[in-house]
Amino acid sequence: MSKEEISLFDDQQFEMTSKKFELKAVAEDDNLIKSKDRVQHHGEVFTPKWMVKKMLAEPAIQEKLHDLHATFFEPSAGEGAFLKEILHQKLAYVDQISNKTTWKNNALWALMSIYAIELLEDNLIKAKRVMLEVFINHYQAFMQKALSSNTNLYKSAKYVIDMNVVQGNTLTFKNSKDRLIEFKEWIPSGNKVTQNTFTYKSLFNNDDIDDVDANEGQLSLFSNLEDTESQKRKTMQLTKVYEG
Repeated sequence: MSKEEISLFDDQQFEMTSKKFELKAVAEDDNLIKSKDRVQHHGEVFTPKWMVKKMLAEPAIQEKLHDLHATFFEPSAGEGAFLKEILHQKLAYVDQISNKTTWKNNALWALMSIYAIELLEDNLIKAKRVMLEVFINHYQAFMQKALSSNTNLYKSAKYVIDMNVVQGNTLTFKNSKDRLIEFKEWIPSGNKVTQNTFTYKSLFNNDDIDDVDANEGQLSLFSNLEDTESQKRKTMQLTKVYEG
């Protein structure tokens, strides 16, 4: 992604329109397709909102949505329909269990548990933007104050989204730069977090996949993150992960 595209997030201004912040729905497009050409070439058909909510309402999924460290992975993120709702429901749980001292860390753990890959750059930009909007919306409603883009929390939230929601092709395991798709594993260590870089390809225990640079099975999706040996680890304060 180019610096110009990333700046779409950096330059956003979030202003208070009244003295009281309230949770509000993020604006969305109800169209299920963008063009026939995209359907034919990429099989792109978006999931309607009602179906997203119905799928996430399953008891087993609801149990994971109430676990800060239970991971979710969306292999074809589109414009972020699932990502937005998963994050919203996880943060709604964070709102319930947190006070103003613990909310930031709990919210970042919830954000760190959501991963996605998207092939098309325009979709990727929108998916990241709506996730950041959901995060800011929950913060402002809970704290009753604006979240400045200059704060450590804002920078960390944006960094996590950039690391967890990436461009790539799930079939080739590579991104548009012909490099293996990489993610960050976020390992809890008290009030700190250890970052461990792993490849999407490393999640597959498949002898047909030649991945000499990655350890297999580093991340177990829909379960608690497990500690693994790696030379790429960095441990730092949770609200300053963007410095990593």
